[in-house]
Amino acid sequence: MDVTPASGLMYLVPTAVTGVTGESAAGSAPVNSANTINATAPLDLSPTGSAQSVPSSIVTLGRAFEPPQTYTEPVIVHLLRDKTTAGPAATATSQALMQSFNQLSDKKIIFTPSNLLSKVGALSRETTEYRNEVRKFYVPYNTAVEKFEPDFSRISGTRAESVFLTIKTKEGDSIQIQFSRNTSGKDTAQLEFSFTVDGELSEQEQNALEKLATKLGEMGDEFFRSDTTELRGLKDIDTENIHYFKLTLQRPDPENDTYVEHTYEFTVDEVAQTQHLVAEDVRGYEVDIKSQLQTLAAEKTLEHELLQQYLDLISRSAEDSDTPNTSKRFMMDAFESLFSEFIAVAPTQQEQDADAGIAESALTAFDSGMPDFKATFRSPVLHNPGFYSQAAAMVLTLEQETRTEQNGDNLLVKQETRYELSNSHFESFPKEYLDDLGGNYTYTVEHEEGSTSRFLSMTNDRVNNLWVEQEVSREKQISQFVNYKLADQDEYSYSDRRVQEFAELLDKLQGNNQRTAVEELLHSSKDRLFLGIV
Repeated sequence: MDVTPASGLMYLVPTAVTGVTGESAAGSAPVNSANTINATAPLDLSPTGSAQSVPSSIVTLGRAFEPPQTYTEPVIVHLLRDKTTAGPAATATSQALMQSFNQLSDKKIIFTPSNLLSKVGALSRETTEYRNEVRKFYVPYNTAVEKFEPDFSRISGTRAESVFLTIKTKEGDSIQIQFSRNTSGKDTAQLEFSFTVDGELSEQEQNALEKLATKLGEMGDEFFRSDTTELRGLKDIDTENIHYFKLTLQRPDPENDTYVEHTYEFTVDEVAQTQHLVAEDVRGYEVDIKSQLQTLAAEKTLEHELLQQYLDLISRSAEDSDTPNTSKRFMMDAFESLFSEFIAVAPTQQEQDADAGIAESALTAFDSGMPDFKATFRSPVLHNPGFYSQAAAMVLTLEQETRTEQNGDNLLVKQETRYELSNSHFESFPKEYLDDLGGNYTYTVEHEEGSTSRFLSMTNDRVNNLWVEQEVSREKQISQFVNYKLADQDEYSYSDRRVQEFAELLDKLQGNNQRTAVEELLHSSKDRLFLGIV
C-alpha cells in the first residue's frame, strides 16, 4: 500500500531533557530549541537501521520560563541623627555638619574643624547644649528612603581625626566642644559634633568664646592640612573673660596603629597674677612657659630686638639638636605668642616726663620690658638601643627673675636673665633612625649656661649706682666609639665673666635727665643680652 505523507507536516522530537534553566548544559542552546524532522523523508526501518540521529537539546515541557534574579545595589544615603533642631543657630550648625560630610565623602575637602567651630558663638547665644551627627547608610533597593529607619546606636567605622576643646570663663563657666570623624576603609562613615555649656554665659563671655573658638578652629584646619600649627599670638584670647582653654588635635598614626596629638593648654591665674602655656606637637617636642602678668615698670617698653635674642637662642638650640623645622617654629611661636603682647612703641620724651615720676621713670629705663618668667623647651628623648644611657635629647631653659629690697628710703633692684642648655646627639646620624646606629659612631654632649644681672640702687628719687654682671660657660665632650667601645674622647670648656659699674658716668649724665642716663648706660646689656661664646 502506498503511503502518502501529508505535505509540510513537521514533528518536534525532543531527544533529551536535562534541566529547566535558561541555558543548556553546554551554555549555548536556547531554552525553546528543538530539532525538526521532515515527515516526507524516508525512514530506515530495517532491523539494523535506526531513526535519524538527532543532537541533544534542552527544552522546557509544560513550564513557563522564569528569568534569573538579578542583584540590585542598595541606595547610599547620608542622614542626620536629629532633624528637629530648633533655632537658626542649631539649624545652621546641622547644615554645616551635613555639608562637611558630603564634601568629605566626595573627597573635596580634608577634615576642617573651622566649619563647625565658627558656629559656636551663635550656638552659645541660643542654647547650652547641641549634639548631632551624620552617618552613611545603605538602604535596600526595595525600601523607600523616606520609610527607612536608620540605627544610630551601632558603632560606625573607626575614629580618625578628632578635636577636643575645653574652655573656662573667669566666672567659672565651662564649655566642652568635640568634633570627630569616623572612617570605614578610606570612606567617611560618621561625622559628629557636640557643644555643651555648664553655667550661664554673659554676652561678653559669648563674644569671647566666639572669637577664641574661631581662632582655634582655623588652627585645627592648619594642623590637619600640614601636621603642625601655631598660635601666632594670643590677641584673640580675651583674658578678661576667658581664663583657661585646652585644645587637643588628634589624628591616626598608621605606623604604630595609634594616635598622635598636638595640644595647647593656657591658664590665667588672677590670684598669682600669672599666665601659663603648655604645648606639645606630634613629634613630642614640649613647651612649658609661665610668666607674670605685669612687668617691673608700669608701662610696656619691650623692644622687639630684645625678644628676638631669645628667639635666636631657641632657634640655635633646636638646630644644634637636629630639630625638624616644623617643631622649631612651633617652639619659637609659643614663646613669641606669650610675650609679643608686651611689645609697645616707646612714647616720646615729652610723654615720658609728663606721665611718670622721677623714680618710676628710672625703673622704666632699667627694666628689660619682659615680665618675670620661666620657659622650658624639650625634645623627645631617643635612646641608643646598644647603649641605653646614651640618648639624643635637648633641654633649654630661659628665665628672668626680678628682686627688690626696700630699706627706708633706699631701694635695691636686681633683674637677672639666664639660660641653660643641655644637648646630646649622635654626629651625622638622624636621631629618628637610631635603631640602625650600630657600634661605630660619634656621641656629643654639650652643656651651656649664660646670665646677665643688672643692679639699680636708688635713694628716694635719685639713682645712686648702676652695674651689670655677665657670665657665660660652655662644656663639650666628643666621644668616638668603634665596635661599641670608646676609642677616643675630646673635651672642650670655655668661660667668661664681665662686670660694668657706672657710678661715675651716672653722675655726669643724670644731671640732664636721669632716665636718659640709665637707658644709655644699660643699652649694651640689652642690645647684647648674653655674652657670646668663642
